[in-house]
Amino acid sequence: MSRYRVSVDIGGTFTDFVFYDTQTNEQKEGKTLTTPDNLTDSVINGLDLEVKDLSCIDFFVHGTTVGLNSLLQRKGSRVALITTRGFRDVYEIARGNRKEMYNLRFSKPTPLLKRIDVFEVDERILFDGSIEKKLDQGSVTSAVNQIIAKNYDSIAVCLINAYINPAHEIEIENILRDLTDKPVSLSHKIAREWREYERTSTTIINAYIAPTVKEYLKILEQRMHENGFANPIHIMQSGGGVITSSIAKDLPIQTLLSGPVGGALANKYLSDTLGYKNLIGVDMGGTSYDVSMVINGQPDVTTETIFEGFPLLTPMVNIYTIGAGGGSIAWIEGGGLRVGPISAGAQPGPACYDRGGTEPTITDANVVLGRIDVEGFLGGNLRLNKDKALAAVQTIANQIKLGVVETAEGICKVADAKMADAIRQLTVRKGIDPREFVLVAFGGAGPMHACLTAEELGIETILIPELPGVLSAWGMHQSDLRLDTVRTLKKTVDLVTPEEVSELYRSMISELEPILLEQYIDKSKIEYSRIADVRYFGQEYTVQVPFKTGPVDKESLTDLKELFYEMHHQIYGHSNRVEQVEIVNLRLVGIGKLEKTPKDEDHTVHSDQPVARKIAKTIFYSRAFETAIYKRNDFKAGQTLSGPAIIEEKTATTVVPPGYKVLVDSYGNLVIKKDGKGA
Repeated sequence: MSRYRVSVDIGGTFTDFVFYDTQTNEQKEGKTLTTPDNLTDSVINGLDLEVKDLSCIDFFVHGTTVGLNSLLQRKGSRVALITTRGFRDVYEIARGNRKEMYNLRFSKPTPLLKRIDVFEVDERILFDGSIEKKLDQGSVTSAVNQIIAKNYDSIAVCLINAYINPAHEIEIENILRDLTDKPVSLSHKIAREWREYERTSTTIINAYIAPTVKEYLKILEQRMHENGFANPIHIMQSGGGVITSSIAKDLPIQTLLSGPVGGALANKYLSDTLGYKNLIGVDMGGTSYDVSMVINGQPDVTTETIFEGFPLLTPMVNIYTIGAGGGSIAWIEGGGLRVGPISAGAQPGPACYDRGGTEPTITDANVVLGRIDVEGFLGGNLRLNKDKALAAVQTIANQIKLGVVETAEGICKVADAKMADAIRQLTVRKGIDPREFVLVAFGGAGPMHACLTAEELGIETILIPELPGVLSAWGMHQSDLRLDTVRTLKKTVDLVTPEEVSELYRSMISELEPILLEQYIDKSKIEYSRIADVRYFGQEYTVQVPFKTGPVDKESLTDLKELFYEMHHQIYGHSNRVEQVEIVNLRLVGIGKLEKTPKDEDHTVHSDQPVARKIAKTIFYSRAFETAIYKRNDFKAGQTLSGPAIIEEKTATTVVPPGYKVLVDSYGNLVIKKDGKGA
């Protein structure tokens, strides 16, 4: 009988699992080392920790880094691009703007394909969707035969103005299906909106990672089914929400930030549950440090971003990532101490893991400082070697002529400064004051550095949720099915008619609804959100403004304009009610409501003090302190304790410096604030 809801998040060092038993309402977490050579091994190995018979799994959701790694490492597939004759150079020319204006050595990123990989076909659709020249099927057949002869792995199709009328792309798809079984990416299915270069770039990236993602999901499906799993595999999307693996194979670009997005969904749940409207989520694993935000109760999601220098037109949670995980290696450059972005990864891992690693990492530095107890790491499942950590850090200490403890603290301070700067990229750089936010720290190493990172930014409240080491995986349990689509409509609000807008939304619903229904969701559980990209006439950038619920009429269009004024003023500090307001795109988000994993609240207030497991010496602020080490499983709602303290659990360690106080709230979260009693 199916009884488990399971989520899996593959990271660079560890693969995280959350098992929810629907019969007992119990939650369990698990971690296993990631297996880079075959990522499905870490999934199957981790599932075996708790569920031997996969037929017992009712719901399975997975965050994967396969597509992301292919793009980051430039190990994607060889792509051929089919485009309209005369537009062969759109992708290579790109845009003329310079991202780094004052960098004399600035160069654009190397394109994912060369000019020789672009094949032109005869056709022409005008800006209004009318067909000036019908598709010459002979030119398509000729191009496809060349593509087959040159043995390309994947095919991208991006015709001029296909966003307004995809008829010719659909014809090309039919021809391709008859001639080849290679993955095909069509621009009107990937990014159906105006701007030719951005649409081309997005389609090419989808094609670049498609074979790798498709093969990975095929193997995962096969192995899961061989072990008894009979239900669809759900894959986390970059924009929040999930899709089935069958859809993800055709839209792999939706999986780029598949793993970290789970943390953003968990933050949204915490915001709804605890009433904190503004949250900064920091996910520090073994390899990277990911920053995301919840603003006014909603995840910070964008529909356009620059990724590895390439524009992407696809919904993505705004996540800023740096190489500062627990396994990030410390090194010397020009006499100065550096940390990351290179990581020791899962193999060999930090020196203290005693698996052959010799280079000093952030984890080794914390071991030297006593902030990780060698006996309690990962719930006692991995005993650390402090002598190896000391030896590794000593190699750096010798180079900068400092003591080993001073060097270890320096490594942590450099890491904390890098993390604080990563947070500034999403806050201060955009005019947002991080002091108005609560810092939610998770990942295996996030709670270890949360307090001192918050100190750098002046953030007063730190929240360590339950299961912090696997929170991204847990957040996937709070997801819904989600599909997005878009139509370009460049008209001023005063000239557009309600009928025009309504017809486009009806078209988008007819596109999304069948796909949602294919994913085993009942029609009664489908909801739609309507959004418009709005700007002042002549502006370059838009503001995403939601329509109010109900039918689109003149009143709702007037409300849209008024809300745009308010949002523009909120974002930019000014608005102009005299200027014309223009709609650029209409967006539709289709949500299929899924069952959620509940979180129990304990209304009992416990006034007794938690009992420490042991007392040990720990270094803070260049001084040694007697520090209590606790097991988090022993904590009860309402209990408090003061730092310095180390709080251990199966998948994470929380470090509380001197001068901080911890409260266990009714949901089991740790709320940490300064208590005014400094070191």
